[in-house]
Parts: sequence; C-alpha cells; structure tokens
Amino acid sequence: MKIGIESELPTVDARGMAADERSVQALFRRLAGQEGFSTYCDATSGTVVGVKSRRSSGTLDVGNDYGFCTVEMALPPEEGFANAKAAWHDTLDSLLLPAMGAEGLSALAHGCQPRTETLGRAYLADKGHYQFWLAQAERVPGLYASDAWPGFAAVQFNIDVPLPDVITVCNTLINMTPLLCAWGANSAVFAERVQPWQSLRLRGYMELAESNPFFADRLLFPRRTYGSLAQYMQDAWATPIFEVARAGVIYRPVAPQLTTAEFAAVGEAEFVDFHGAKRTLSCTVDDLAMGLVFYWPAVRVRMQLDDTCSVAEVLAAVQAERPESVLRNGGRDTFVEVRHLPTMSRQETFSWLAMILGWLENIEQCEKLFHPWTLARSRAAMPQVQTQGWGAEVAGAPIGQWARQAFVVADEGLRRGKAAPVEELEPLARRLRDRTNPASDAVACLRAEGIEALVETLRM
Repeated sequence: MKIGIESELPTVDARGMAADERSVQALFRRLAGQEGFSTYCDATSGTVVGVKSRRSSGTLDVGNDYGFCTVEMALPPEEGFANAKAAWHDTLDSLLLPAMGAEGLSALAHGCQPRTETLGRAYLADKGHYQFWLAQAERVPGLYASDAWPGFAAVQFNIDVPLPDVITVCNTLINMTPLLCAWGANSAVFAERVQPWQSLRLRGYMELAESNPFFADRLLFPRRTYGSLAQYMQDAWATPIFEVARAGVIYRPVAPQLTTAEFAAVGEAEFVDFHGAKRTLSCTVDDLAMGLVFYWPAVRVRMQLDDTCSVAEVLAAVQAERPESVLRNGGRDTFVEVRHLPTMSRQETFSWLAMILGWLENIEQCEKLFHPWTLARSRAAMPQVQTQGWGAEVAGAPIGQWARQAFVVADEGLRRGKAAPVEELEPLARRLRDRTNPASDAVACLRAEGIEALVETLRM
C-alpha cells in the first residue's frame, strides 16, 4: 500500500505573526540551494511559489498554498506506513525546519496563523490559479466574503486503495466526517482569539458551499454517496469548471456555470485568460482529468486517465460503467484522498493515519457500523459537532459512543492486517478517554496562559 502525505504548515516569524511574503520567498531561495532542488514560478504572475526535487518515488514539492504564509510540504508516495512516516519526519527535520530556522521562521503544528488574520486578498499567494478562483467567487455579489475563505492548515493522506474497494471506502469515510471532526477538532486562533467553534476550516467550507452557488455541492460533502466509480466521475463532471490550462496559461469559462460534462459534450467553448482575452478552446482528456481534481468533498478519489484515449472514448466508457478501461495503468494509480484533517502534533498526525489504515483493513465492519450514518444525517450533524465536539449526537447516540466502536474496528483491523503498529493509536485513544481534541487544548491554553504561550505550544 502506497501512502502520500501533504501537510499545510502555518509559517510565522519569531513573534508568532504570519510570515511576510519576502521571508517566504527567501525560504524558497534557500531550499533551492539544496542539491537536487529548483524553484518553480507561477505561470501567470512569474512569482516563485515553491521548490521541487525529483525522488525515486516521485516529486517532493514545498510551496505556497492559498496564502503565502502557509507552506505546503507534499511528499511523493512511499510504500507502507513506516516508510511514509520516516520520509515525513526526515523531510521536516533535515530540510524544511532548518531552512525555516535560518530565515527566522517557524512552522506551527495546527490551526490558522495566530495573532493575525490570514484570510482574504492581503495574504493571497501570488498565483493566477487562486486569483481566478477568488474572482469567480466574487462574481456573485453579496454571496461571498473574503474572510470566509478556508485557507488554512490541514494534513491529507493519499492512500493507495484497490480499485474494487475505492467506492466503499470513499462512501464510508464521507459518512464518518462528523466523527473525524469531533475527534480531531481544531479551533483556529484568529485575530488573537480562539474562535468559538470547533473547526474553522470545516465551518469555512460549509458556509462557502451554502452561501455561494458556484461552490454549492462541491465542498465538504458531495450531493450523494456513490453507486460506482463511474457515478463518482459523472458527479465530478457535473460541477462548474474552475479552470483549464493550455501551455501553463490558466483560463476560466466565459459562462461561469459551464460544467466539464457540457464542455466535453459540445467539444469546445469560449474561455478567458487572466488578462481578459477570449479564446475558443477544444475539450481534451486533460480537461476531463482536471474536472476530477477539482471535485472537493472531504474524502475524494484521485485517478489518472489514459491520455492515449480520446474525449469521446473516455465519456463512452464512463457512461457504460467501464471507467477502469480508460484509467492509466489499469487503475493502479488510483487512490483515496482523506482531506481536511487538522495538522496537529507529530504523534497525532500518524495516529490518524494509523486509525484510517485500521478502518481500511476492516472496511466491511466499518461500513456495517456506520450504516446508520447516512449522508443526510452526517451533513445535519456537522453544525452540532462543530460547536459541541464530543457533546454532539449522531443517529440518536452520543458521538463518543460511536468513536469507541470505531476505535475497536481500527484496532482489530491493524492487528489483523498489520498496516501500522497498533501502538500508534494511543494518542487518539487518550483523546477518546479524556474527551479532548486539539481545539479544547488550544482553548484551555489560551485561557490559562495567553496567546504567547499558545504560539509557543504550537511551534514545531
């Protein structure tokens, strides 16, 4: 089983304030001085936005996320839990943290940047990619607020899952989202205050999806769980196009509600580049692949299309419920991406990975346990989970009761399949016993010791 890890790390100066753009640029230049690394620039702005290094298992990428003061470390997939964990620690300790230290910067373990407001244009990374997204969102007056954009830290796991199990895994974990939120709840510190909800990131996604038609049914939860991989792909292509790219140039559709499916069916459409120049573009297989990437539920499937196929062949295969026939390498490059988990302590980061692997090793029992958690019930439970954490109820029972049963399922899965050492579950077992989460820790620290102490607690 291959596992890739992406960590979004809030980056701050010595005072705990969000790093400025000059400091982050200096960090990238320093990293580029390491053997095998080179900088890369945004095609639209020309600004350096990260560094890359080719490794035997893929590409290591350290770059900007939505805000320039969030540095994302994306590791290539490694075989198995132990190798993925070792690679993550080694990259952090031997590469990223020393380079940050040399520039007077630190990475924080979880949450939004303390002591500053990081949302909105002031902290937006200088990337045409994000400028386009923001412009599209703002095209609907009154339905978008720049301080509602969820651009802060999380960790995500990209887990190699056998193709026949992909939809079962995806559906089960999507329905379990309230449990992940209660157990790993992550109150962000924003404008020098811990916000009065359990997960600012997840709340931001929900509010954006509910308030802006462009994002409806795209963020956090899908419109439905899936009957098949083909249905997943069809749902992804039924959402508005975020962007297409040609030779590094980003385009958005002139008609803002144009979907990937409509673009593919007609074959061509009018697009506009960052400077407002219009161009008629023909649909390509790469555009179909891009339409899958920008489908954003909290748990999603990532796959690679066979680029030797035509658009018509891909559409026909998916319509005929034969998507595996147009996937690269017979679908062996398909994985499930678990998104929006809060970035927290090193121990808990890998406790979460072990927990998820335990559920995957025992997916039939996991699916059976959470069968009462329909998509509608999970969606309805989220507001309560975000304000009450462990005090919430789902499907008529306390969420802590569900968590205890889920822990047993994961424990049994790890003991049976040995995907990770069962001892790795202890940090989350302790959370369950004490009814705590990173959010409650942050609130307690802030109240007892103040913002300065909280910043120091979060420094990695």
